[in-house]
Amino acid sequence: KLKVQRGVFYTPQPVVSYIVRSVHELLQTEFGLEDGLASTVTWGEMQARQPELKIPEGIKADSPFVQILDPATGTATFLVEVISVIHRTLTAKWTMQRLTERQQQAAWNEYVPKHLLPRLHGYELMMAPYAIAHMKIGLKLHETGYRFQSEERVRVYLTNALEPASDAVKQQQFEALAPALAHEAMAVDEVKRNQRFTVVIGNPPYSGVSSNNSDYATHLVDAYKVIDGDRLNEKKLWLQDDYVKFLRVAQMTVESTSYGIIGFITNHGYLDNPTFRGMRQNFLNTFQWFQVIDLHGNTKKKELTPDGKPDINVFDIQQGVAISLFLRPFKMNYPHMLLVRGDLFGSREEKYRILAKSSLQSLSTISIYPNSPFYLFAAQDQTNRQDFDLMFSLSDATKIHSVGVVTARDHLTIAFDPEEIWNRVQQFANMDEDEARNKFELRNDVRDWKVSLAQADIRSNLLSKKKIKPILYRPFDTRFVYYTGVNKGFIGQPAVAIMSHMIDMQNIGLMTTRKVEIGMFCHAICSKIMTESHSVSLKEINYLFPLWIYPYKNSLTSHQEKKMHNFTPHFLQKIAQVLRIPQQDEYSLPTGINAEDIFYYIYSILHSPTYRTRYAEFLKMDFPRLPLTSSLDLFRALSKIGGELVSLHLMESSKLDQHLTAYTGSAAPVVDKVSWANDTVWLDKKQSCGFIGIPENVWNFHIGGYQVCHKWLKDRKGRTLTAEDFNHYHRIVVALSETIRLMTEIDEVIEQYGGWPGAFIS
Repeated sequence: KLKVQRGVFYTPQPVVSYIVRSVHELLQTEFGLEDGLASTVTWGEMQARQPELKIPEGIKADSPFVQILDPATGTATFLVEVISVIHRTLTAKWTMQRLTERQQQAAWNEYVPKHLLPRLHGYELMMAPYAIAHMKIGLKLHETGYRFQSEERVRVYLTNALEPASDAVKQQQFEALAPALAHEAMAVDEVKRNQRFTVVIGNPPYSGVSSNNSDYATHLVDAYKVIDGDRLNEKKLWLQDDYVKFLRVAQMTVESTSYGIIGFITNHGYLDNPTFRGMRQNFLNTFQWFQVIDLHGNTKKKELTPDGKPDINVFDIQQGVAISLFLRPFKMNYPHMLLVRGDLFGSREEKYRILAKSSLQSLSTISIYPNSPFYLFAAQDQTNRQDFDLMFSLSDATKIHSVGVVTARDHLTIAFDPEEIWNRVQQFANMDEDEARNKFELRNDVRDWKVSLAQADIRSNLLSKKKIKPILYRPFDTRFVYYTGVNKGFIGQPAVAIMSHMIDMQNIGLMTTRKVEIGMFCHAICSKIMTESHSVSLKEINYLFPLWIYPYKNSLTSHQEKKMHNFTPHFLQKIAQVLRIPQQDEYSLPTGINAEDIFYYIYSILHSPTYRTRYAEFLKMDFPRLPLTSSLDLFRALSKIGGELVSLHLMESSKLDQHLTAYTGSAAPVVDKVSWANDTVWLDKKQSCGFIGIPENVWNFHIGGYQVCHKWLKDRKGRTLTAEDFNHYHRIVVALSETIRLMTEIDEVIEQYGGWPGAFIS
């Protein structure tokens, strides 16, 4: 049975076995060590075999070359497997040498204290697994026939691998606080300072919000914040995940030794997530050979097998995982860096079976060729890559953009109508902290939201209904928030720097994503009000690109009516250049084209079905990019359709009142089980009430991560629909139906001007 402790998972034996066997094989094939993990060859002997090898400073020539570390050893599952592999290897060797069973036992009892225990190291932070690790290693050695007559200790230490060796002052403090463990601390400090390792293995903990936040631990990953020599402008915290820090420690460990192997199982997000592109490039600069095996099983991404069946994780967790084997050899055996990737889908048992029977060479893999700017450790169709790379990134075409509002506590801070949020805020402000926690089910605080801070935020300002603001919560779903604009207050991250341009102002914003983790790109919606951080997709963080900027309106209290468009000078210059139109003086817009025209053109492009399929692979990794046309007629045609789409999505088009649907059933239905059959969306299990006249393509239509016709009703489960709700849902159906029609029209227009990519400049 799989169990979890401090984010560390007891790793299934087939996974552990594959990693340890693979490391053993790499030591044999790439370092020429016949005994692999069992090798007792010293650095001096290695240098005699390989004259190009340089012994790193601080390592003695008589030190063993193969030194093994598990920096997050837990209960020593990996170290125990290392012992098993070493024992099997030596038993087979001694059998070939015709040693008797008694002679083999004697040889093993001599080998363990002299050559095994001094080379086997583990770090563990928590006392319970630390104690169990010693017990398991002892039991394993007893199982192999070791008699424990030596004073040699098991080198598993109670320490945090993400912290450096303690200085003298800290050591003295530790001796005063915990004299019984002071010797242990001194021993591990000596190891951290002076021991060099050529093998780093294990299953480090995964924690999206790391608790290892010391200056040292936080800055461990600074090297991963650079891509192609430029510093990444990342605001996300994912690089601070514990497994990333442990990978960095492993990398630094091998770098300090100059040669070595890493064998980890970790979160698989680093393989293709854009945030980790600097990390991947850094790996490529450090190691020469890689094998990554994506074990998938990511329920958050709703991963399926290639034939559409459920894909099961090898752990009892939602996050998919991957095996990573990295090699830094002393002899360049490959003409170029080599990265091979395998993918295992299916049941847990099938994945175990494949790993158990496979070797490093027999597992089915393909070669991957990572390149700038993302250095993906994943296969990618490069057919249209050049076209896409030459386009303008949406982030480069606009001056400002930001994630949407992060409430951190939607069930408290988001309401269906203004009166509901007003009553809730008053109650929340007037309760003591414990009462508020119980009333609103606020059991645990999070990093950006605490009950005490939320109450203090409301109480510090005069309660006012003027602070109740509409927010686009989901597509076509406007809710209401009590918006103070205070960071880590009632709203966790109010994004006031960008939302101040949307609140009570005449504006339009485009909401989209920087990547797509599930399905294809359809992640574009517009809004004239504030937007929530998942208004277009629940899985990915959503970004708002406003059309207008009010230069002096950078808070909720200052006002400036003069507005400027949000397009960069370089983007406007390029549009004017390719259209062969001079720019106007005041706003640098191409003559005869206004800012709305450009916004509508962009919106139209993002709704082109061919654009979405042709560049699907690249839209998974970065903000949408914008092709430009040299045809003014095509520009205006696309802008016109984009304007119609915007009008529909803002619920302003006169077409919305030409309903395509009719309601049947009780006058005041309560939403229960939402389903679709026979062109009708039903609201209850009995299918006695629902909306008639909804075609299957409209029912299935997605905006971002949401199936709109289903999502809007599902979010109202248990609520009684009002006359206003009926009318709004009728209008949503019209909006989606018209959107489908206009998307087809977009491609037809582009085809008239040469199609993709001929209608656009290269």
